[in-house]
Amino acid sequence: MITENSANREDPLPSLVARHFDNQLNERELYQLQSRLKSDPEARVFFIQFSTLQTQLEWVFTDSTTPQEWSHLPAIEKPVRKNWNLIGYITVCACLLTASFLFLYMMHPVAYVFPQPNSEWTSGPVMQEEPVRSGSQRHLIKGEIEIRYKTGSIVNLKAPAFFTVDGDNSVTLDRGKLVADIPEAGQGFRVGTKAGRIVDWGTSFSVSVDKSQNAEIKVYRGKVSVGGDSENPNATELTANQAVQIDSASKRIQHSNYSSSDFIPLIARDYAVNHFSDNVIFQEQLPDQIARGDFQVLEQDGAIFLFPEKRNILLSENLPVSISQPGNYQAEAQIEKATDFIPRGMTVDCYRIYYDPISNNQDMIRVEGEVHFHRPVLGIITTKNRLLETDAVLNPLCASGVCPPIKHQEVEARISEDGGHQDILRLSEDRKSLKIILYTGTKFVDEFRVLVASP
Repeated sequence: MITENSANREDPLPSLVARHFDNQLNERELYQLQSRLKSDPEARVFFIQFSTLQTQLEWVFTDSTTPQEWSHLPAIEKPVRKNWNLIGYITVCACLLTASFLFLYMMHPVAYVFPQPNSEWTSGPVMQEEPVRSGSQRHLIKGEIEIRYKTGSIVNLKAPAFFTVDGDNSVTLDRGKLVADIPEAGQGFRVGTKAGRIVDWGTSFSVSVDKSQNAEIKVYRGKVSVGGDSENPNATELTANQAVQIDSASKRIQHSNYSSSDFIPLIARDYAVNHFSDNVIFQEQLPDQIARGDFQVLEQDGAIFLFPEKRNILLSENLPVSISQPGNYQAEAQIEKATDFIPRGMTVDCYRIYYDPISNNQDMIRVEGEVHFHRPVLGIITTKNRLLETDAVLNPLCASGVCPPIKHQEVEARISEDGGHQDILRLSEDRKSLKIILYTGTKFVDEFRVLVASP
């Protein structure tokens, strides 16, 4: 058996190749090795060199006359004479070959850095497309950077951040926050922390490490495993819209409230949403229960849920809306009785905003938030009747042309008895910012639609 002899113990390639020749790989490891060989030319060179060396050593140590004969030798009872000079020569060559390859491998960049303007290391400015080699330790003291690995994995970090790029598909985060966006080719990306290890299975996630080395992990899409190191062999699996915290001392993993503000750069890339306040939670999938109008589905005090409902909708008819102009809308007459429309021929994206508090210690529970869009808001639909009226065009449950039974609630733009509690919607003059103040009780929800011009 030829075992790994690498200074870079974090890189799984030598171990995977060695175990491949010993027939010890499971199905997942075999897929990982195959993916690496397909995407990395240097990995293929390593595999060929390893294969050649393996064959030569098997030939020498079995005293075979040709490399192909070793597996067909009959059992021989008499001692076999070894050519120790040849064995020594082959061994020295193998060591030199392996050392040369590992030296070249460690000196070759595994990723490149793309900084925002004025970003700085402790040693000076971060250069555009600055190469990063395996084992590089960095301290980002100012700005924001994006590390792009050759596997296609992308990691975003904001200062201050202490980290080490310790492989061609891994990073160790000692302190700070990173957001990772991992394609299929980068599946298996690892983030090491003192609290535990995070392994990606094709997803987007964030990792935050505080000054006490405690870690918080949030998953925007896909799946990751958390923990699973030598001290805590049982990994916890996280899927989209879940979050956990890990105590660095006890290694205890406990669930925490999920928020999506970490992922605004990814959301802004894929949707017309540019920014939102911390208490707004963006989720890519609108649950069928909410699309049907059920409540008590996503109950959370002080959290406004924002869902992309349908996108790139070409309107064949005028679409009725409650609000179409910039302004401050807070009275029943202004929100519930105003009638306007978006003209046919326009292409729009539809977003659903949903608020369902869980507390029951008061009748009206307040929430305030703000959403900024890339493109102008063309209309807002706030009432039950108009939500039902537009379901055929905007509700994903009606995609087949037939809508199931749907019930809606609405923005209750009614002033409370003391005059102090009322729902308020404020649309900015450029139509790109929407401020929201909502009050609702534990047995109700506030929901409405926002129509934004498609790109």
